[in-house]
Amino acid sequence: MKVLITGIYGFLGSNLANELCSNHDVFGLYNTSKNKIINDSITTFAALEEISFSPDAIVMCHAAINSGTTVLSDDELKKTNVLFTKKILDYFPNVRVIYISSVSVFGDTLDRLTELSVPNPENNYSKSKLEAEKLVLTNKLNNVIRLSSLYGIGMKENTLIPNYCNQAIKNNKIEVWGNGSRKQNYIHIDDAIDLIARVIQHKKNINFPILGVDKNEYSNIHLAEIIALKTNSRIEYVGSDNSFSYFYDNKLTQEELNWNTKIELKEGITNYLEWKEKQF
Repeated sequence: MKVLITGIYGFLGSNLANELCSNHDVFGLYNTSKNKIINDSITTFAALEEISFSPDAIVMCHAAINSGTTVLSDDELKKTNVLFTKKILDYFPNVRVIYISSVSVFGDTLDRLTELSVPNPENNYSKSKLEAEKLVLTNKLNNVIRLSSLYGIGMKENTLIPNYCNQAIKNNKIEVWGNGSRKQNYIHIDDAIDLIARVIQHKKNINFPILGVDKNEYSNIHLAEIIALKTNSRIEYVGSDNSFSYFYDNKLTQEELNWNTKIELKEGITNYLEWKEKQF
């Protein structure tokens, strides 16, 4: 199968490409080339117009993301997340598309979120992702995968996990906001790739947005304790944290695709820390 991955040099795109190339003919589309190692068998393109063949499937990993300390303008978000998505759909109108979205489209809620929960985006990033989802889903053969916080070796530096790890490695101290009780959901890169691979191979139509989340949520203090134990660091509580906790139930996804996460947070963080310590 010929699989085109957009955002090929991103964290998800590069890891996905390297995994899929053993079973598929993988091609990549990128906006900015980065220092990412991808398999020699993968052909990459810098512009959509350079692609003269029709792939069997497209996995859209391209994204302009507001996360952590990164804040992008509304124009940047719309250009990448909406307009570029539409451009690809128009260029390949008859090709099946798998769009990688985000659980941020749900907004802040106290409810346990499922595949059938109604989106309520509360910022321009999540609004742009939902708008792109709607474009993709005009074709019933297409799929949307909403991922929770993606982590693993090579992840971006502007989110909580690398923040805690950097503090621990550099200062032997982790600052946790508030009392650390806020809970979040993390999905390891290997589990996300396994999910996407299953969707690519799935022959039946899936009539709901796929929910790529871990089976458990973890508090910030639990995360800090894992890292502190591995690095002999102390934990210091600072300030306050009024952020929402999020909870999920993705039974529909599990049953439809015979999928569940395999990488426990402790294992994933331990592997990431071992890699991270070598970067200093």
